Amino acid sequence: MIDKTTDKDSPTIGPRGRARRQALLDAAAALFVEKGFEKTTLTDIIGRAGGSRATLYEHFGDKEGLFRVMMEENSARIQDGLAAIQADERAAPEEGLTRFALHLVAALFDGRTMAVVRVLVSEGGRIPDIAEAFFRIGPETAQRRLADYLARQTAAGALSVAEPEVAARGFIGMITGNILLRRLILPEQSLSMEEVERYVGRAVALFLAGAHPNAEH
Repeated sequence: MIDKTTDKDSPTIGPRGRARRQALLDAAAALFVEKGFEKTTLTDIIGRAGGSRATLYEHFGDKEGLFRVMMEENSARIQDGLAAIQADERAAPEEGLTRFALHLVAALFDGRTMAVVRVLVSEGGRIPDIAEAFFRIGPETAQRRLADYLARQTAAGALSVAEPEVAARGFIGMITGNILLRRLILPEQSLSMEEVERYVGRAVALFLAGAHPNAEH
């Protein structure tokens, strides 16, 4: 695969070039959901986004390169939000965990995130290097961020978490597991923000009940 994915930060790309590039990413995301990754052709993507095959090759190299960029940029956007939450030392554990959880849930209701997840669920075996990269820069990075947060809160005496990595994995699974399953199987069903906040609040309370410094382990 030709690697053309580094041009997103190039100062030589003007506003029109960035607009064309984004149009290709948006068109590909929609088509990957509608038709599947394998059945979507470059002609399909160009037909919906406009532009030329040469422009697509220039920015992404090929269809897999385009999907890789889509996945990397979406993961980076999510991680930037988590990093800001992780770095906020002023927030109490309940507030920090709630913000962390709501950020993850918001990502699951984002069309770009679900386009990436749907492709990886259906096509991950065909693009194992991209699937592995997704886990490395997505879920695994989120778990490390949360584990670091839990370890620092434990060191400060605000929490008592003996195994931060295990606890982080469990917390993220509790927050995202059911919602992700619903989004994959029943994508047209929506949850209100009130329902989401209530669900997250209960999950955070349950987690903190076992992670409180005075809790018996």
